[in-house]
Amino acid sequence: MITATLTDRKNDRTLLEIQKEAENGPVVITEENGPSHVLLSIADYERLISGKRNIVEMLWMPSMMNIDFDPQRSAETARPADFS
Repeated sequence: MITATLTDRKNDRTLLEIQKEAENGPVVITEENGPSHVLLSIADYERLISGKRNIVEMLWMPSMMNIDFDPQRSAETARPADFS
């Protein structure tokens, strides 16, 4: 769900632009060793600390909303359970 990654090196984006990116999801700031900070919208932060997330929120992936999913029906049949 990370929407953007910023490096600690030269960055020509303004704080306002980065804040707007954070409205769409977390923005990760990296240093030489890897990720160091995350910028979240206040709504995302409050939802994170509230601890009251449901399964839909945990699995929600907005970037995957337009994927066609049409699985083929299985031709296999179930066998009766053997309890002997």
